[in-house]
Amino acid sequence: MRNKHLGFTLIELMISLALGLIVVAAAILLFLTGQKSVAMQKGVAELQDNANFGLNYITKDIRLTNLNVMEALINDQTSYGGVVLSSSATEVKSNVYLASPAFALDPSLLSKEGLTSNVLVSNNSDPANFSAGGSDQLVIQYLPQYSLKTISGTEYYVGGFDCEGEELKFKKSDGLQMVVQRYFLRSDDNKVSNENSPLALACDAGHYSINAPTAVVNYDGAGEIIMKRVDHFRVLLGVQFANGSLRYMPISAYKELTSVPRPRILSIQLGALVRSTQSVGGDAVVKADQTFQVLDQTVKVKTSSDPKYIRQVVSQTIALRNALGERE
Repeated sequence: MRNKHLGFTLIELMISLALGLIVVAAAILLFLTGQKSVAMQKGVAELQDNANFGLNYITKDIRLTNLNVMEALINDQTSYGGVVLSSSATEVKSNVYLASPAFALDPSLLSKEGLTSNVLVSNNSDPANFSAGGSDQLVIQYLPQYSLKTISGTEYYVGGFDCEGEELKFKKSDGLQMVVQRYFLRSDDNKVSNENSPLALACDAGHYSINAPTAVVNYDGAGEIIMKRVDHFRVLLGVQFANGSLRYMPISAYKELTSVPRPRILSIQLGALVRSTQSVGGDAVVKADQTFQVLDQTVKVKTSSDPKYIRQVVSQTIALRNALGERE
């Protein structure tokens, strides 16, 4: 009898290979989808942790505004006023200034608009027309609640820590010190290789003597980063007018008011466009030309060539409890 050789025919082999390739392709697709999902979830979690922690820290700090000063109000005639818009009481249409007798401070170190930003700002009436726009800078000041302590035979005023983590400890002979804190965006050098000039929200702190002020000490530095990867930072002042109405306006709009004194500032609104550190690659779910509403501004991300990131707008309204008194 002739021996029979059992095996696969060519057609059967081709069918089995095709089925195997389909299974492998499905497995690869499932793996890639899982990777994208993990990247998205990691980005969202990182963004929320960074934004919530940073905003809570800033809110707690800004509530110190106007603490222990002579008047429980903030306007353009308040000496040691909690929101610092100018540094001299003799400036034309002077705003809240540092101290009396006053000393000059560089305008770039005051509350202002138009600093570094990673977005374009549009006119809200015509969002299609974008122009170069910068972030805001907020400068506050307060007098800490000091306690007198004797350390190694020397008496010190001790008042906790500033926003940079520096202990507020001053010799009694130097007198009580006002603390000045500046919130602004700056470049963050701690970045991954494919990031293009990421920005972060930082705080720079200094102090000056309330007895004979001549300069703000330890001011005008890089500060400490509070929130990573912030593309835009917006500040609005809550202003109470003579008729009792409350209106939120930009820093520049408040400085342009002609009434004397200018209306009192009762609160501050903060808005920040925050992004994740972890990129999501080229995921089509995330648009390259994203547009967001940050308080009163419509903003669009400047560059679309960078890796895509998850972005979120966070905002907070802060009542200045140390500026709410002495109202009719």
